[in-house]
Amino acid sequence: MNRDRAVSLVEKIKSQLEELGKQEGLKFDVNSVSFSSTSLSLKITSNETNTDNKAVDLQNTILSKRFGFTQNIIGLEFTCSNGDFIIEGFKTQNRKYPIIARRKSDGTSYKFHPSNVLKYLGGNKLVNRAKNLDNLLDS
Repeated sequence: MNRDRAVSLVEKIKSQLEELGKQEGLKFDVNSVSFSSTSLSLKITSNETNTDNKAVDLQNTILSKRFGFTQNIIGLEFTCSNGDFIIEGFKTQNRKYPIIARRKSDGTSYKFHPSNVLKYLGGNKLVNRAKNLDNLLDS
């Protein structure tokens, strides 16, 4: 299998998954594509979608709360001394550095401690603003 054939196959798979996702109310993502002369390997993940066609990922919200955030932090961006990052997920087995973020410039994944991510995102007043708003309204 050559690169052109692998790219063509992945595009066909993505288009079929998009059609299936519309029928089933799911959003599919194709990641980790690799190929050799005789095989093609890829990872397919999916999330349910709501009526606005936005991915609803309860697990990420629960994990965000587990690590001290009041909202889902997946997809949020921050800047630190190593560059600009996008939060991609959690690695719960790693207790010290459970948050995984990808550097925008080169796509390298890094692990972060929740307190550092909170600091980089602007602190509790910015990240957990919904909770702070609730507290202000209750006062």
